[in-house]
Amino acid sequence: MPDVQLRTRGCPQFVDYVERGITSGPEIQRVARGYLRPLQEAGIDTLILGCTHYPLLIGVISYVMGDDVTLVSSSDACARAVYRQLTDRAMVNDQPDVGSRTFLTTGQPADFRSIGERLMGRGFIESVGQFL
Repeated sequence: MPDVQLRTRGCPQFVDYVERGITSGPEIQRVARGYLRPLQEAGIDTLILGCTHYPLLIGVISYVMGDDVTLVSSSDACARAVYRQLTDRAMVNDQPDVGSRTFLTTGQPADFRSIGERLMGRGFIESVGQFL
């Protein structure tokens, strides 16, 4: 087995920025540089994006880390796990009707819709409900 060194780094403000719809620009670049500097100084060659929010920042993270660092997105693993669960439960829709997309949020539905449409495109979100 090759020599592997594991380093971890929490980036909790990334979630806040994504949820406010800020995925690019000088402010998030500054925050990313602060979080990622210790990993750059350690000379890492691979960075695993360990939160479902982080792939939405892949542009800024890639920009800050540079071309020599491989980014691995948790969204790919998440998509595979969801597909596996749907397949195991015989819930995969193989019909032309794609169904509907309803989202639930603990925040304000209007805020969720606004940011969601910015990130996923207009018309993607059909309805938003709220957990109380």
